[in-house]
Amino acid sequence: MKKKLLSIGLTAILTIVGASSALAVPGDSTAVTALPYASDQTRGIAGADTNGKITLQSKGQASAVLWKVCPGRTERVVDLSTSATKQEDSWQVYMNEGCNYYADVFSNSSSSATLYLRNYN
Repeated sequence: MKKKLLSIGLTAILTIVGASSALAVPGDSTAVTALPYASDQTRGIAGADTNGKITLQSKGQASAVLWKVCPGRTERVVDLSTSATKQEDSWQVYMNEGCNYYADVFSNSSSSATLYLRNYN
């Protein structure tokens, strides 16, 4: 009887842990660097119903676009840019659970451009 209760208890715990691991949680991030006069794209990260952050860094002219991909629609969220005098641009954005986020980065100068994207603040 005790073994059967222990088995049922362990099954319940594993079921709860397994179900919660499928949910998006804050703590995911990605980064990518575009070489001079080139572009690149981050991998997608899942929204976690909290504020996330996107940051573009370059010593030259660069730009980035953050995209939100939800079931049935894709939406342009924010545009970032840098120049020789403005070497960083950041934005906080609420990242909805159930949607994925990725960004395109473009280096428009002889400097590379690095983009950081995370689903937490």
